[in-house]
Amino acid sequence: MSLNSKSRCLETRLCLLNVLVFAFRLLYLTQKNPFDYQFSDPARHWLNGERFFHPDLMGASDPILYQFYIWILHSLSFDNRLIVGLLTGLFSALMPWTFYRAAREFGMHKVPALVLFLLIAITPSLFTIYHYFMMETLLLPLLGMALWMTARHLRKKSLSSFATAVMFWMLACLTKATVVPLAALCLAWIWWESPRKLATAFTAIGIAAILLLPNSIRTYAQLGFVASFGNPWLTKIQHRSGARKIEIAFKGGEWGFVSPSCVIYPLAPLSKWTMRRALEDSTVKVDVDVKAGERDWKDSYQRLDVGWREWMSQWGENIVLFLFAPSWPDCNTNEWDGWLTVMSRWMWAPIIFFVLDCNIRDFYKRRFDLLPVATTVFTLFLMFQNVATSEGRYRKPLEPLLLMNLVWAITPRPKNAEESSSQFLMSHARNFTPRQI
Repeated sequence: MSLNSKSRCLETRLCLLNVLVFAFRLLYLTQKNPFDYQFSDPARHWLNGERFFHPDLMGASDPILYQFYIWILHSLSFDNRLIVGLLTGLFSALMPWTFYRAAREFGMHKVPALVLFLLIAITPSLFTIYHYFMMETLLLPLLGMALWMTARHLRKKSLSSFATAVMFWMLACLTKATVVPLAALCLAWIWWESPRKLATAFTAIGIAAILLLPNSIRTYAQLGFVASFGNPWLTKIQHRSGARKIEIAFKGGEWGFVSPSCVIYPLAPLSKWTMRRALEDSTVKVDVDVKAGERDWKDSYQRLDVGWREWMSQWGENIVLFLFAPSWPDCNTNEWDGWLTVMSRWMWAPIIFFVLDCNIRDFYKRRFDLLPVATTVFTLFLMFQNVATSEGRYRKPLEPLLLMNLVWAITPRPKNAEESSSQFLMSHARNFTPRQI
């Protein structure tokens, strides 16, 4: 059998595998229906969508786009379990495909891109989360689309391709503000590469203003201040306080929450280590008058004047949680997929350090491509942030990006553009020269 025949055979087998995994992800949600997992945050997100036009304090505090998505899902499905399962399954099935398209647009050849599709599709934490009404179920495909459109603009360099990239990055940020640094880096990069910088800058400002306006108006009306990406004070106060629980008292009621990181042992079964606040019953209370805007939030935060020792302790706990904590709520070890999610969490720390090592070696050799630069910056941001109590779930938008960077790093560049992807994948040579985008 010739090398070209082997290449086509390998591509065909990978395509068939990916079709099977696509069908599995699509249909599995009819059995693991999100309606069966309504508690805590998943229940809150569904309620936020149902009362989208009449939000309570938490509805106004959460990012807007996932609530809007749930409102559409609620309206179109009439709460029919089968329709909700199929529509959620469609998002689950399409998510790996968006990263496959992004990889191809970044210059990755077909075989490694198909391998990437398969890796993302079978990663437990990237399909178990779709059993729940959680922001990440919308964020992940939007992130894949944003990366795809970013790489597309690097190829086309047109105003319309830039506008499309801006739109998808803004939608991702309005789903969860965690990805704002990643969006800022990618958009700044492609803006710098654009031939018409002034036109693209005005385009970005215009699209951002249009998309930020609805939630700016909504939060100002409900919270008394503008919070376009959601109310940041909840997690900031809870984290800095060192308390296990935060209680918010406001006109019309009271609301409280506990970070999932306070009820887990991230190093189990190797160690019983846990956060210090998990070992004590402590509460921080905040009284909020929405007519006063941010005043009460700021005052409550400023009263939490922790010293540098406490700050460093919280920072160290966050790093451990980021690297090893299981993702919540998709960590139910009584179900096989939840058990797989918990067990597979151990692979992320080695992947993170391996990818960072590969990227830093390239940077040292003055090889700078957007994908490794973006992955490195986003990883370091999530790992070393000390603003919110870290959770294993915060790692989730980084996970497909890490897998993409991993395949990118271990895949040697072909000697010429005509060389088939399987040819260089099966080659023993390891030529880490920069890809031309």
